Amino acid sequence: MIRSFYKLFLFLGGASFLLSGCLATQEDTSILKLQVSELSKILNELQQNQADNAVQMEEIMGRLTQATDHIENFDYKLDDLSSKMDNLEASLKNTNTTVLPTEIYAQAKKQLEAKQYESALKGFGLYLKATESKGTAAQEAYLNIARIYYEQKDYQSAAVTAATLMEKFPKSSLMASARLVYAKSIIPLGKTEEAKNYLDSIIEDYPKSKAAKEAKNVLKGIK
Repeated sequence: MIRSFYKLFLFLGGASFLLSGCLATQEDTSILKLQVSELSKILNELQQNQADNAVQMEEIMGRLTQATDHIENFDYKLDDLSSKMDNLEASLKNTNTTVLPTEIYAQAKKQLEAKQYESALKGFGLYLKATESKGTAAQEAYLNIARIYYEQKDYQSAAVTAATLMEKFPKSSLMASARLVYAKSIIPLGKTEEAKNYLDSIIEDYPKSKAAKEAKNVLKGIK
């Protein structure tokens, strides 16, 4: 289309030049007629291009309207999906999901290994509550709770939990470890002599245990 305008400009310029002459020869007249004929063709071409552009513009506007309709439909579906997700979340909150005690304990143990102490405490506590402290891992749960309290420097809670383990399960295979946690916990509470007695009992009753080895090191650090 730009090329057509350029041709039109050239032809108009040429025609003006010829018409401005005082004497126009027959040859000049013939050339002028030829240029007028070409000019007519260019004008027709411009009109055709304009018609084609109008059709194209109408087609583009139609597509744009269709695209707008698609977007509005998508927004509606998106809003509907968001609403359904909200309803699903609400339903899940109102649904009582049964979790086995063994699964609770396994999850709590993973959290302990990851040093997520607060979550682990809740998990072990839920396990003891679910099994009424009679589960197969109840003794380990008490010991893990005592150790977590000790790591958090909650020595009172650590000592009470370890003492509970020793009282509830006097024949526990974890007795050496329970005594160790109890002894270590009461040292910061000012019960040094009692702690020494428990540490000595570990060394005497469980001489080959890891708890006995640690008990010796703790005794060395007591003033």
